[in-house]
Amino acid sequence: MTSMRTSTAGRKAIAAHEGNKLTAYLDSVGILTIGVGHTTAAGPPEVTKGLKITAAQSDEILTRDLASVEADVNRLVGVPLTQAQFDALVSLVFNIGGTKFGKSTLLKKLNARDYAGAALQFLVWNKGTVNGKLVAIAGLTTRRKAEMVLFRSEGTNAAPPVIASASVRTDSTTIRVVQEKLKELGYTEVGTPDGKIGKLTKTAILAFRNENDLTVSDVIDDDLLKALDTAKPRSLPRNDVAAADVRAAVPEVKSNFITKIGAGGVAGTLGVSSIADLASKADSLRGWITPWKDMFSDIPGWVWLGGAALIVGAIALIAWHGERKGVEAFQEGSRR
Repeated sequence: MTSMRTSTAGRKAIAAHEGNKLTAYLDSVGILTIGVGHTTAAGPPEVTKGLKITAAQSDEILTRDLASVEADVNRLVGVPLTQAQFDALVSLVFNIGGTKFGKSTLLKKLNARDYAGAALQFLVWNKGTVNGKLVAIAGLTTRRKAEMVLFRSEGTNAAPPVIASASVRTDSTTIRVVQEKLKELGYTEVGTPDGKIGKLTKTAILAFRNENDLTVSDVIDDDLLKALDTAKPRSLPRNDVAAADVRAAVPEVKSNFITKIGAGGVAGTLGVSSIADLASKADSLRGWITPWKDMFSDIPGWVWLGGAALIVGAIALIAWHGERKGVEAFQEGSRR
């Protein structure tokens, strides 16, 4: 695969995200930085307090820093990329580093040709360590959204579309209305309407915008409100999927099913055994029953076996409930 290089538009986008400061400063997480996001960890020059460089030197440093990032992206990504996708990945890796990118879910999804899933993974990388705690940083959230939109754009050097801040709605009344409408349309992942923008609501908004050809974002704007007014109920091909098909598609449900069958078989065996059978089995089990009986007085063996039957029955009931809830969640679309 031919090695790709960051486009001029990509370099400008990175400079816009990072800034281009010719005097050393502390970034949002307290690391000395200069030029376009250059730190000592990226290589020479070492960034020290009070260090100053020229605009030409900043451009040279950026070229060197991007070379190693471009090499990481070219080496790690094994599927075809558009220029816009490559630029978006370089911007991300420039910020988080090649090691983290190499272990990321984003890269796994991308190399599995799940481009849509990889795009959404940009949003995961919006946190930094502040005062010893890992927290979401507003600036990183904005950057990740822009990189995600750039990654999804069709043009090779297309600038990411920007949602006008004046269009964004954040009042609780509008949020609640949107939550209720999304739920009516079948976006059950929105959760309980509460007038607050949380992870579940953002997930539902992202899904709705993506499925209705809107700019990919998790915000509520005029375009979203208009689309909600005319949108048809969500139609998922799995709405009427059979339980057996769900078990094949969802590992947790399959596990619950197997546990249910196994527990039910054991419970049935114990249930149909006669008292005589239990008595005869008690002799063979005396070796491990006796110590417990000595501890808790002379409890008859059939009590222990009855207790075991109850436990097995409870396991079967829990597994049955888990399987049923898993099937329902898969059918209604609240889980993949």
